[in-house]
Amino acid sequence: MDEVDILLTSIIILTYNNLEYTKQCLESIRKYTDRDTYELIIIDNNSVDDTKEWLLKQDDIRVIINKENLGFPRGCNQGIEIAKGENILLLNNDVIVTENWLSNMVNSLYSEDRIGAVGPVTNSAAYYTAIPVEYSNLNEMHNFAQDFNKSDSEKWEERLKLIGYCMLIKREVVDKIGLLDERFTPGNFEDDDYSVRIRQAGYKLLLCKDTFIHHYGSVSWKENISGYGELLSENEKKFMEKWGTNSHAYIIHNDLIDEIPFKKDDHINVLHIGCEAGGTLLKLKDKFKRSSLYGIEKNKPAATEAGRFAKVLHYPVEEAISELDEKRFDVILITDWSNIINLQIFMSAIKNLLKQDGIILSSINNANHISLINSLMLGKNPFLENRYMSLKDINRVFKEESGFKLSVKNVKNNLDENEKKIIELYCSLSDKNMINQYETYKYIIMAQNFNEHLEKNIMNIKNEFEVEKNLLELDRYSEDKVMECIVDRFENPIQILQSIAISNFSRSNHDNVLSYLNKAYELDSKNSDTLYNLGIVLYSYNEKKLAKRYLDRLDEVEKDEEVKKILAEVNFEEEQKKRKLVYLLRRLEHEIDFEDSRNEMAQFISNEVYLDEEIMEAILTSTIDKEKVLNIVGIIAFENGLNDSIFPFLNKAYELNPNNDDTLFNLGYILAEFGDNVSSLPYLNKIANKDNVVIDMIYKIKG
Repeated sequence: MDEVDILLTSIIILTYNNLEYTKQCLESIRKYTDRDTYELIIIDNNSVDDTKEWLLKQDDIRVIINKENLGFPRGCNQGIEIAKGENILLLNNDVIVTENWLSNMVNSLYSEDRIGAVGPVTNSAAYYTAIPVEYSNLNEMHNFAQDFNKSDSEKWEERLKLIGYCMLIKREVVDKIGLLDERFTPGNFEDDDYSVRIRQAGYKLLLCKDTFIHHYGSVSWKENISGYGELLSENEKKFMEKWGTNSHAYIIHNDLIDEIPFKKDDHINVLHIGCEAGGTLLKLKDKFKRSSLYGIEKNKPAATEAGRFAKVLHYPVEEAISELDEKRFDVILITDWSNIINLQIFMSAIKNLLKQDGIILSSINNANHISLINSLMLGKNPFLENRYMSLKDINRVFKEESGFKLSVKNVKNNLDENEKKIIELYCSLSDKNMINQYETYKYIIMAQNFNEHLEKNIMNIKNEFEVEKNLLELDRYSEDKVMECIVDRFENPIQILQSIAISNFSRSNHDNVLSYLNKAYELDSKNSDTLYNLGIVLYSYNEKKLAKRYLDRLDEVEKDEEVKKILAEVNFEEEQKKRKLVYLLRRLEHEIDFEDSRNEMAQFISNEVYLDEEIMEAILTSTIDKEKVLNIVGIIAFENGLNDSIFPFLNKAYELNPNNDDTLFNLGYILAEFGDNVSSLPYLNKIANKDNVVIDMIYKIKG
């Protein structure tokens, strides 16, 4: 057994009423955790239900009963002070743990000396720790967790902070940084504070995306929602006073990260303007392992925090950009526009920092959103604190003045009925097409440099100038990038796409011939040149059936001798192939050379010589006892493990005759073999002539 496996974890749980949640939590710990690996410490903050009495009856728990509610930080500190374990685990009592939960987290915690604390994912928690789930009860939850909780270091993600509903910490870290800060009593932001202190001490925090537990969520606060909101606000002020940043500084802009088109193994340079404490940069570091990260941030404490893993410069932004003048970036993220004085100068400077194929990604609040217009109508000015842009502003700044290729996504929020009515009024007074702009609260912007060198290569190929040389130059770019440039920058893109495809084909460079032809087809599926070229190329690649599909769509006058010859050949081969299939099906129907015929059919299905649809059509059009043949083919598929091909044939036989005993038996038997007894039983019960085999099967299924 490894040393990690025998380390003792002190699980510290605070309780205040809600005994049923506590019972569920402890029951799950006892069931899904090796007893030798943990001790249970529970601090009760003066519950007024039966919690105290029940806890005192448990012989596997160390209990502290407080005479008053001391709050979460103080209660946790009481538990830490008496803990014997090498690890401290802070756990809410509204949690249900799952199979492998603790061992997975311990593996992660001790995978590296610099890791100070780890936490799991769940169904309900803050700071991007919740994942989508579909279970509707605890049994389904545990089944989900059993499949989910497979230890995998590829799923460990470094984070700026962990959430205290379940936080596993090395004892050496606690000894080094001290106990939870009790200024945050009765609770909230003590886990944010502890995360900052752990990172300041030189340790890393990991979110274990290979470990799931269930969290009911804020059970203790549900009875006092307004008080909870006030407490959050008050404790955030305390956090701000202590660290100089608020919770917004830890935001992760997943909506921008999701737009980055690079592959995870690409080495990319990233600059984030307005990086705050670096949550987005840290996420990028996890997603793009070979990335080089830079940031610009006006808040010094936040910049210091982000500077632990990225090169971060402090504002003013103009000076920071000039310091980066020698760098060139693949991605520039802009999430803070507030300190930019001259947009035109700023955009010019940003464009100089961008690589030739680089992109700018930004989210910016919409100046035309209904909430802003309403605020202005009420005499408030939201523009004093933040920069906003209308869609017209965005087009002017990025496209007209800066020359970027621009794509914009609308992000909308839920509007109340009053806001919807006001939008209808504004649209009636201005333009009904403005509705999208009034409903959009922010825009996601992607701006790209036009690549003049790539454009020149394409132009040369179009003009048949040094074609060989320019085709080689295109290999430096992805197909998507080349096709995007052709469509966006050239007239007659279909002609150019075909020219590149045929030039590559004639030079036996076959890697991307079909990509360009398919793009041309996507632009115009009726273009006769595209249909012709696709047909000829596919035929040469021995994709004769697919070639025929395109060539058949040509008008008769467009079919030259070569096309007619190809179509005649493919039609002849298809007819021969169909005859061979029909001959085999009739041998199966009349049980001629039955075993050899069965083996031949199994080979045809497994090697996809014939598709299920082709076999089905041949059975329905060319056999007499269709139900019999459908059953035979279905059983051949079952006996040879060709599971995808079983039920199309058996279901068709059932569709033709729902009272055929052979069909009913085959469906019932196979479904039972697959473990689907619920679906199997109705078929077996429906059999008219039940022999002993059928009766035994029914009794066996019923238990």
